[in-house]
Amino acid sequence: MNVKDKAAGVRRLLQDEMFNYIFESVKEEQGNIFFEPLSSIEEREEAHTLIRALSKIENRIAQILQDEAIFDKRQ
Repeated sequence: MNVKDKAAGVRRLLQDEMFNYIFESVKEEQGNIFFEPLSSIEEREEAHTLIRALSKIENRIAQILQDEAIFDKRQ
């Protein structure tokens, strides 16, 4: 898949309300585990792992859009 196709796919994904809702609700749900005094160490570790994974996805999305911007500048 070329740079333009990847970026177009990412933009479609970012415009999808359900994707954004699910993504944000999972982040919020996992973040709330840290504020829950009764959460176990295992629950906090799992929440941390999931938040890091979501962050990696966000970073990859940003990288794809940045790759397109660089590609466009070179053209």
